[in-house]
Amino acid sequence: MSIKSWKIPKTDKLQAQMLSQSAQIPPFLAELLVNRGYTMKNQLSDFLSDEGILDDPFDLCDMDIAVDRIKRALDNREKIAVYGDYDCDGVTSTAILTSYLQTIGADVIYYIPSRDTEGYGLNTSAIELLGSKGINLIITVDNGISAIDEVSYANNLGIDVIITDHHQVPKVLPDALAVINPHRKDCRSAFKELAGVGVAFKLITALEGGEYEYTLEQYADLVAIGTIGDVVSLVEENRTIVKYGLDMLKLTDNIGLCALMDIAGIKREKLKAESIAFGICPRINAAGRMADASLAVELLLCDDTAKAIKLAQEINDLNIKRKDIEETTLEDIDKIIFKNPECLNDRVLTFVGKDWHHGVIGIASSRLVEKYGKPNILLSETDGVLRGSARSVENFLLYNALSACSEHLKQFGGHTMAAGMTLDKEDFNAFKKSLDLYTDTYYKVMPQYTYQVDKIIEKNELTIENIKSLSILEPFGAGNPEPIFLIKGARITDILPVSENKHTRVRINFNGLEFGAIQFNTPTESFSFNIGNTIDILCNISVNPYNNKEYLSLVIKDIHLTGFDQYKFFNAKTYYEMYSRSEHLDENIINKAVPNRDKTAVVYKYLMKSKGYNGNIDLLYNSFIKDGINYFQFRLILDILSDVKLITVSPMLDEIKLLKVDSKVDLNSAETFNKLKRCAEKI
Repeated sequence: MSIKSWKIPKTDKLQAQMLSQSAQIPPFLAELLVNRGYTMKNQLSDFLSDEGILDDPFDLCDMDIAVDRIKRALDNREKIAVYGDYDCDGVTSTAILTSYLQTIGADVIYYIPSRDTEGYGLNTSAIELLGSKGINLIITVDNGISAIDEVSYANNLGIDVIITDHHQVPKVLPDALAVINPHRKDCRSAFKELAGVGVAFKLITALEGGEYEYTLEQYADLVAIGTIGDVVSLVEENRTIVKYGLDMLKLTDNIGLCALMDIAGIKREKLKAESIAFGICPRINAAGRMADASLAVELLLCDDTAKAIKLAQEINDLNIKRKDIEETTLEDIDKIIFKNPECLNDRVLTFVGKDWHHGVIGIASSRLVEKYGKPNILLSETDGVLRGSARSVENFLLYNALSACSEHLKQFGGHTMAAGMTLDKEDFNAFKKSLDLYTDTYYKVMPQYTYQVDKIIEKNELTIENIKSLSILEPFGAGNPEPIFLIKGARITDILPVSENKHTRVRINFNGLEFGAIQFNTPTESFSFNIGNTIDILCNISVNPYNNKEYLSLVIKDIHLTGFDQYKFFNAKTYYEMYSRSEHLDENIINKAVPNRDKTAVVYKYLMKSKGYNGNIDLLYNSFIKDGINYFQFRLILDILSDVKLITVSPMLDEIKLLKVDSKVDLNSAETFNKLKRCAEKI
């Protein structure tokens, strides 16, 4: 894993003290809230309030038109189709609207396009098929806002279309009978961040006359799942929906949901938003990613226990298959890196594979951002066409980057942090060149993958009472993440394997306080710190019961050696990557970076003593900070030692091997020095 940047707050202690007194909350919690921007009691009250936040559904533009048309369809026994999407948001939207229309006697079916053969949103073939089945009215959920041609086609067939969507609104709206989207400029609804299922839920509530009591009781469980699954901000209306929905999920009589929670091992009495995000949503998504999203809709609509158990098992098997394919895709990417390790120095990592599964490359792309701390694009080639997904880091505007290269793309869409695109294989080199030019022009220094720290925690604040006080902030999710704490100056006293060495548990001494912390998905041999190291730890902290007692549980997010200067590190890393790409570097920068013989000897003697190195090379750099070696120098030293055949560095940057030396070597003969000279001369 790459070294990540930490954004550490400067707490306004006076403001926190005032908030603690006015809101009657612990000083510990007040400091965290002030760091998150909640500085006044009324701000906190608005955030925590569960009442009065769900606005009148008729505030959404065109809602009255949609309600009148649906009621007319009911009166005339017209055939209605709910047209959904294949992700968790789209599946839950489809399920709640179909279920509701069935309960009020509508002649209704649902349709979800295939991810592989149809792609996202309305398409004319599907509309034609629905027309052939006698459908008079199509209601979209979680899609349709850009379907100008498709809605026109439906109109020509005599099919009315109602659009409910939450994606960004184009300049020209489709000519639908009603377009319900909170992002419309003429929409007076105050809250704009609803998921697609939230908009569908408001349509149901409007059909019930605008009162939420019944619709929350009937559908809040599924609305909460779709809202969490779409990773929208859990604030205001979304927070209300999810809090209510989590309570309903603990008591749900939805047979399909019960079967899915059972197979996921979710205990309803301990249900949290995290349980939904990591237990339920991926399984619902797996149906649409790996097979047919209708399997998930059928599960959520199921009224037969035996059938529900069978469907839940099938969906769970698809999720296991999804994980396997995801790992295979990542292994393919490792092979690409092994053949061309220099690609890791690109500002935006770009990988092309043959027939990668379109249902998993978005997830694989997110995994690569976490691993390498950089934006990346994954493209799957089939029959000469490249189709893919991209994920970014904060402050690198992915959509803008793709817009700058759009002349080489057949299609693209997305937002600042995630996007999708299609291009012809023959245009890839031109696209890559255009992307490199864009990043070189506007992002000489690339933004880093950054953890937002909520609070530096002191020894006396590590109490069960303080951590329990965080519960009023739940549910945690996008826009309201689980707090990340910084523990500074802790000493490692022991390192232990957990779960057959899948994870590492670290024993820590923090100013005399002894405790344990776990780092998941990190075997002990990949844990790049040693007993006796003094470290700064980023972690989530919770309270867990064990043997009728309560204990603090710490989950490590990231670790730096105490005293680590992240500004200097990332600055030097930027220069090394520019050097690796043979870009121009100021001669003064090069002169400061060129290592002398003594510093080179320090690194080589360390490797000799350690008999090589296994682990992340960036983390190995921590061992040489005390010797006054900056990161640029460190990497140049490894390059020089490789040039003169003293060591080999693995292409994955995770292993250094010592080579047998038969005679004295001349460090000055290293090609690295010539390359540095060319970088200084290059204009």
